Amino acid sequence: MRKKLLRFFGLLTMAVLLACFAAGCAPKEEDTGAGYLFTTVLPDDPGCLDPQFCDDPNAVMVMRNTMEGLLRTGENGELILAGASDYTVSDDGLIYTFSLRENAYWFSKNMDADRPERVTSRDYVFAFRRLVDPQMRSPYGRDYVCIRNADKILAGEMDARYLGVTAPDGNTVQFELAYANPNFPKLLARVCAVPCNQEFFESTDGRYGLDEDTVICNGAFYLTQWNYDQYSTGNFLTFRKCKHYHDPDNVYPSSLQFNIQRSREDADADFTDGNADVLVTDRFPKAQYNDPDYHVEVQASVTMGLIFNPENELLQDESLRKALAYSIDRESMEPLLGDDVTPAYGLIPPAVTLLGASYRSVQADEPLLHPYAPEEAAELFAGAADRLGFGTMNTIRVMVPSYLTDIEALLAMSQNWQDLFGYYIGIETVTPDEFDARLASGDYTIALYSVRPEQDSCYAALRSFADRAELLGFTGDEDFAGLMTGLSKPVNLSETAALSANIEKIILDSTTFVPLFYKNSYMVVTPRNEGVLFDPFTMSADFISAKHFAK
Repeated sequence: MRKKLLRFFGLLTMAVLLACFAAGCAPKEEDTGAGYLFTTVLPDDPGCLDPQFCDDPNAVMVMRNTMEGLLRTGENGELILAGASDYTVSDDGLIYTFSLRENAYWFSKNMDADRPERVTSRDYVFAFRRLVDPQMRSPYGRDYVCIRNADKILAGEMDARYLGVTAPDGNTVQFELAYANPNFPKLLARVCAVPCNQEFFESTDGRYGLDEDTVICNGAFYLTQWNYDQYSTGNFLTFRKCKHYHDPDNVYPSSLQFNIQRSREDADADFTDGNADVLVTDRFPKAQYNDPDYHVEVQASVTMGLIFNPENELLQDESLRKALAYSIDRESMEPLLGDDVTPAYGLIPPAVTLLGASYRSVQADEPLLHPYAPEEAAELFAGAADRLGFGTMNTIRVMVPSYLTDIEALLAMSQNWQDLFGYYIGIETVTPDEFDARLASGDYTIALYSVRPEQDSCYAALRSFADRAELLGFTGDEDFAGLMTGLSKPVNLSETAALSANIEKIILDSTTFVPLFYKNSYMVVTPRNEGVLFDPFTMSADFISAKHFAK
C-alpha cells in the first residue's frame, strides 16, 4: 500500500513538474492589440445622430464608428466593401448594382441581442430618398445630383419615389445615374450614404438620432449610453463592439468612449492631461508633435487666406484689394513659419487627392497666383487712395484667430504694407469664439479665414469657396457657373486638374480671397496605440482597426 502511495505521489509530482515546465516553455499568448476601451474627446456635444441630416463634425465622428454604407474608406484612402459583398458597373458607367451582405444587421441597446434585424436594400432606398427630399433639407442632397432625377426632386419638380435608386430584391441595391461620374463610389463611402431603417425612423416620432433610444446602428459599434446635460461639463457617449457586425474578428476595440468638452481648447487640454487615447484637432499639438512615443498624423487640409468685408467702402475697391494682395511676399515669410502652416498660392489644399496623388503635385499652385509685384502694388494703391480720397487706414485691421501659431509672418506682412504704402494695417488676434461671432455679425474689415473641403475632391474644395460667395463678395459669371457644372460632371479624372485650375484662377483673380497658408489638421495617438484612421476633411477618427498593446 505504501509503495502504491509513493508511486502515486511520484507520478503526481512528475505531472506537476511537467505541467510547470510546459507552461514555462510554451510561447505566451500573442498580444493582438484587441479588447481595449479607446477614449477620445470631442470639443462639443453632437447636435444629432441622423446621418442624412447632420453635418456637425462631432456627430460625424460618432456616426463614422457606428454606421456604414455600401463602401467605406480603408487605411490608405482606398475604398473597400462594407455593407455590400460585391458590385458591378455597367459599361457606360450609368448603372451600379450592389449585392448586400447577408450578415449585415441593425442593432441598438434596446434590441434583443439574439434577434438583430437584417439590413435590406429597402433601407438604402429610403435613405437616399431622404437625402434628396427638399422637405428634409439635407446638406448633402446636392452632392448626389448625378443620380437620375435627383436634381428634379431637389427642385420640388418630382416626387422622391422616382429617384434612380431601386431595390430589385431585398438583397440588391441599384443606382441609375444621370451621367457617368467616376467619383460616385467615393460618394457612397460618406457617412450620409448609410442606410436608414424606415420602420425604426418612423417609430421615433420625429426624434430620430436625438438620444440613445432613438439611435440604431449597423456598424462595428453601437451606442449604449449618451449622457447629455446642456448645463453639465461631464457629458459623454459610450459604445460597445457589436457581436452581430459582419466582420467581428477584424474589429479590435471592445468599446469606445467619447468624452465631451465645451471648446476646442478644453478638448486639447483634456488630451494633454492624459484623459484620452486619441485627439483630432486643428490646433498645433506642440506638446506631442516631436515626441517619438506619440503618433501624429498630419494632413494639410485647410486653406487660410485674407477675406475682405464686402460692406466696407474702401475694401470694395478691387484695385485696393489687388494692391494688398500683390504686395505679399510669401517667399520672405516662409522662414518665419513653424510646422503648422506652409505658404499657399492656390485654393485647393494639398490633402485633396487626384489620381492617387496630392492635387497640388499634379497642378502647381504658384503659376495661378499673381506674383509678388511691389511696384505694381504701390501704383495700384496710390491710384485707389486718390480715387477714394482716404488719408488713413487706421480703421483697417486683419482679424486673426488666436490658435494660429505663425503670427510673426503676419506681422512681417503688416510691416511690409507700411513700408510700401506708408499706411499701418494692424493684426488683431481674437479668440475663436469671438472670431466666429464677429465674422457672422460683419464686425471686421479684413479676416484671416479658413476653408476646409467637406470631402476629398477638387469639386468639393472649390465649391467651398463658391458657397461662400456672399461672405467673400465673390460674384461668379455664367462662365464660372458653367465650369463648376463641368467639374461636377467629370468625363474622366485626368481632365479634372485643368478644369480645377481654371476655376481657381477665376476666384484668385477676383482677390476676394487671398491665400496665405495651407494649414495642417492633426490626429494625435498616445503611445502603444495604432491602427486609428484619420479623415482630415470631416475631422473624424475611425476606430474599427485600432489596437492597443500593453508593452
